[in-house]
Amino acid sequence: MNSPATVIAAGGVVWRERGDTRQVLLVHRPRYDDWSLPKGKLAAHEHVLLGARREIEEETGQQVVFGPPLGVQRYQIRKNGSTAQKLVHYWSAVPVDDGDFEPNDEVDQISWVSVEKARGKLSYPRDVDILDALDTAVPVDSTVIVLRHAEALKRKDWDGKDTLRPLSSSGTAVAERLTGVLSALGVNRIISSDAERCVATVTPYAAAIDRHIHLWPEISERGYDATPEGLSGLADRVWRPGKVTVVCSHRPVLPALARELGLKAEKFSTGAFLVAHRLADGRLIHERFNAP
Repeated sequence: MNSPATVIAAGGVVWRERGDTRQVLLVHRPRYDDWSLPKGKLAAHEHVLLGARREIEEETGQQVVFGPPLGVQRYQIRKNGSTAQKLVHYWSAVPVDDGDFEPNDEVDQISWVSVEKARGKLSYPRDVDILDALDTAVPVDSTVIVLRHAEALKRKDWDGKDTLRPLSSSGTAVAERLTGVLSALGVNRIISSDAERCVATVTPYAAAIDRHIHLWPEISERGYDATPEGLSGLADRVWRPGKVTVVCSHRPVLPALARELGLKAEKFSTGAFLVAHRLADGRLIHERFNAP
């Protein structure tokens, strides 16, 4: 008999500051009579960040934006009469509104408590480990998302200027789905190559939050080929305290751009992105994601 597929879930440590006290939000599940961190299973084909945000809102009534990752739990569960592995991804999560909690069969109580009280209230040591990771991941000074544009029409299928080459139908769908992902990350500043395929990748999100797209020709393929040194000094323009900035560029440019930003140069598939958080102490925490 084949083993059941791994169950993927996601959630977060939802936190806020009240005076000199950091509080976190715990949920009580009547089925298990336990106190835990808000989390839940992903829906089919759901991006992990969107699943984490949805589950937190469903369980607590709080809509959140995510900061640095806090770790992954791995443990065994019973599934379909057998044993399966469960993976739960967690992020630092800050509420963006007060929200309205409505008790239900899954979660009948929520509780804002100090971090110290939460350590004693949580039912599982593994949740305490995730909670303790919060101290090493906040506060965040600034965040940058480095994004490769979504899939474009192939060059051989396009007769016009390459800078005007549009997204394919699948690329357009990815651009639409990126709206929810960038929202979950709290993006409030948008920078793009001036090529159509990059602009179109971030346009749905820009429209959703009514923000201007800053066009930087120097991070386009044409601009980089003409003047590679044009990337020099961009880090100071990208990393802005208090800002969550997305930068959309091209495969040939991204390795050099990443290095300029102080990040590891890596290959990006279309629509993939890297999220980097600069902490107040200067450390960088980053993680990669595939296209939604």
